[in-house]
Amino acid sequence: MSIPFTIPHFSERYRGCKVATADLIQRKGKWWLHVVVAVAEPTVPRNETIVGVDLGLNRPAVTSQRQFLGSRHWKEIDRRRFRLRRTLQSKGTKSAKRHLKKVSGRSLRFHRDCDHVLSKRIVQSVSPGATIVLENLTNIREGVRHRKGEGQRKLHSWSFAQLYNFLVYKAQEQGIVVERIDPRHTSQTCSQCGYQARNNRRSQAVFHCRSCGYQLHADLNAAYVRRFGVH
Repeated sequence: MSIPFTIPHFSERYRGCKVATADLIQRKGKWWLHVVVAVAEPTVPRNETIVGVDLGLNRPAVTSQRQFLGSRHWKEIDRRRFRLRRTLQSKGTKSAKRHLKKVSGRSLRFHRDCDHVLSKRIVQSVSPGATIVLENLTNIREGVRHRKGEGQRKLHSWSFAQLYNFLVYKAQEQGIVVERIDPRHTSQTCSQCGYQARNNRRSQAVFHCRSCGYQLHADLNAAYVRRFGVH
């Protein structure tokens, strides 16, 4: 049986590429064909442009090019769904459990979409042939201590590995290299003089160097530190 299908306009550039895998999925009475294709890596000459990226729980991504990427309303949507899941869990009825399963699946798809959007915006903000530098967030949940509450919940619900994987393959298609560095003390280090102290971070949003007096948004300072490699 041969069944015709349409290709979205944003996927036209992949027409003719070698097919790697294909999955036929039914969702809400509609059939979707998910096709994964192999794309040849472009030959883009490397340049000396290095862009530091700071990933955070309040600001999704801040680049050393002074760009604040991601949407703030993502956090509110996530908080609202968390309250709904907590209410359904407390009820414990069969209908509540069915609803909870739907909400959990919706949250996973929402986080996946946010990671796709954020990684795409990061790559689009960098010129081909450049290098993106971000912190190595492997095992960060074990190394960071948060008080019980919203901060701890957001930390454990953040999909670090998924975002990194999306960023790598999107960057590779544009000839951009992604490198990771040790994130320790970068939020406490001044991007101007290199002075490191815990009380440099005056608040979640403000960085004020105790040595040289340099002051700016804390996430932007961290992005500069990754850009210039100051440790």
